[in-house]
Amino acid sequence: MSATGRAYREVYARRRGMRPEEITELLDYDDSDHVVVAASTVLRRVVGWAPRSTRGRRTLFWLVHWGYGSAVGAVHAELRHRLGGEPAAGVVFFVGCEVMALGLFPVLGDTPVPWRWGPRLLTVSLVQHAVYAGAVAGADAVLVRRAP
Repeated sequence: MSATGRAYREVYARRRGMRPEEITELLDYDDSDHVVVAASTVLRRVVGWAPRSTRGRRTLFWLVHWGYGSAVGAVHAELRHRLGGEPAAGVVFFVGCEVMALGLFPVLGDTPVPWRWGPRLLTVSLVQHAVYAGAVAGADAVLVRRAP
């Protein structure tokens, strides 16, 4: 679980007079196995193998999450170029990220469809991807200013 996921779980538990380990529901979609399930499904189809150990599944989670996060993040520069800058590039980037989150994993793997996530999970997904899109747009702006 990520540091932000742990912090969110801690705050959520304290507000309800609980200990974090007593929470049984998913508060953050990244706490679920959706990335590993989808990646494992694709790996099994392509190479006939997928990790089964906890460590192997966690490694796959981070490789896939950082890998596609970095690859998708690079798309922002192209959007900025094609759309003439911000805020259009950032908005289109955010919408694209959210569409991928809502559709990619249910299509690739045995993960729930968005209408079964519940309002809290949908809200967390929207907020996380808005923060990600903002961070990517901010980093891209810094790189553009530093370019010769």
